[in-house]
Amino acid sequence: MTTINKLFKLMLAVCILSSSSCDNDITDINTNPNGVNFNEANPSFLLTDVMVNTAMDVGNKGYSEPLSAFVQYTQKDSWGTNDYDWSGSGWEDYYNNLRTAKLALERSQELGYKFHEAVATILMAHNFALLTDFYGDVPYSEAVEGDGEVLLPKYDSQESIYKGVISDFESASAMLSSNMGSLEVFVSTQDIFFEGDAEKWVKYANSLALRYYMRLSEKDPAFAGAGVQSTLTKPLIESVDEEAAIPYLGTSPDNSQPSNGQQGTPSNFIRVKPCTTFTYKLAALDDPRRDIWFDAVQIPIKVVPAADVPGGADDTVVDGVRYINEETLTDNGFKIFDLDTWYEDRIAGLSLIDTSSVYVGIPVSYQGSEPYTYNLNPTPVQGGGNVHVSLMNPMFNDVSGSNLKARVFSYAELCFLKAEAALKGWGTDAEGNYNKGVEASFETWGIADQYTDYIDNEGVAFDGTLAQVMEQKWIANFSSASEAYLDWRRTGLPDLQTGPFALSTVIPVRFVYPTENSTLNRENYYDALSSLETTEYTDDVPGYIENDTPWSKPWILQGVSTPW
Repeated sequence: MTTINKLFKLMLAVCILSSSSCDNDITDINTNPNGVNFNEANPSFLLTDVMVNTAMDVGNKGYSEPLSAFVQYTQKDSWGTNDYDWSGSGWEDYYNNLRTAKLALERSQELGYKFHEAVATILMAHNFALLTDFYGDVPYSEAVEGDGEVLLPKYDSQESIYKGVISDFESASAMLSSNMGSLEVFVSTQDIFFEGDAEKWVKYANSLALRYYMRLSEKDPAFAGAGVQSTLTKPLIESVDEEAAIPYLGTSPDNSQPSNGQQGTPSNFIRVKPCTTFTYKLAALDDPRRDIWFDAVQIPIKVVPAADVPGGADDTVVDGVRYINEETLTDNGFKIFDLDTWYEDRIAGLSLIDTSSVYVGIPVSYQGSEPYTYNLNPTPVQGGGNVHVSLMNPMFNDVSGSNLKARVFSYAELCFLKAEAALKGWGTDAEGNYNKGVEASFETWGIADQYTDYIDNEGVAFDGTLAQVMEQKWIANFSSASEAYLDWRRTGLPDLQTGPFALSTVIPVRFVYPTENSTLNRENYYDALSSLETTEYTDDVPGYIENDTPWSKPWILQGVSTPW
């Protein structure tokens, strides 16, 4: 934790010194003119920092990091091979954030600020929840003790962490509710989640509790079911206006739309492409959200009889369309992309041609190298673009915009959680909540007027199955890949499979601990490894320490049949 402490103190110094210029009653805290005094830290500013970091973690993982490729929203055609060999990220960032939140909690308690104390509790619980979501057992009870008091924290069990954070969400909600008439002001500009609205924080805490009760629904259904039924009686997020969706400011890379092409190089944007799994599913459902998320392919390809190729050539571009003589495919090792056979076609060594007329994605794990050659790219160079594959919608190239947000907890997610709970017999009105979830997704992306035409489409109209609920939840979670991934890991839905050139035949189920943990906190690290279940896929990729690999199962997956 030494490195974390150093980084934490450096960051915190900025927060504390900044607080001296604020005149608000809550944030007017004097600073020591002779140096930084952690005992005078400003809880409002500290919590703002924690909120920013939490939101950006969700946003980055949701769109630009490999989790988006894991759940097959996107694929990168340059500087990324989409082969599912990713050990994860975030360990040190989460603990930095937790130390800031812990200081905010302590300062709030010292000052008697119940509102700030509850918010700090919620944010700490959320960051611990994300840590155990991704890694399994992690330092928890000893992780953010005072400086130097616990140098080698133990790794708590994943079960105890999940149940601990749920308890914290519930206690924070109760604290706010019981003090609602006497809470101090939380300045709206400092509360970037809910602008100082305590009632929204109550709903958010309860909604997080619902999320994590459902997280345990396969592993511990008795505990989860009782918790879900209790939580459904409490105030929850009940509209798009109440969801935790934080707009990107766009003033620096640290608060901007991930992988935009305005900060850094244009290739940041260009290399992120839609995944074929996603484009074909949206096409099958005639889903208008594809118009919001993707850009039309610049030059579509048509494979036609020789007589229909303009000018009599075998391969030519005319009026913005590339025509290819179908008689030349076999000799050149080409085949038209077929969703049912493409995997076997690639194993057979064939190069595939996607003839979709509007939106063209890249198949998952299509080749063992960067797939910038896909779909007969005429300029196959790293970062050079591809006129035969769609880009993401141009809005994702901007640093900020009305639809560009870190979607930490959406109203759509809340509705789908309620629909799933109803299917399990823990709630009511599965169909109504399913429909509300779809409608909420349309509303949050600005196309609410198209919901009525969509909801009765074949494959969309409610059929009472968990598979359909989870499919629509997966679609709605676009740009929030963390939650989509964790839902897939819990339910195995949608039925996502790795591609032909993935390094394992199954999708990873956890992040790998930072390597330095094996030496700096050796005894506790190896104790944590003993709680991981080795699987037939654990050693698919060499180079990891013992069973600390993405394919070993943490507690939450042990003894359950999903996802594999």
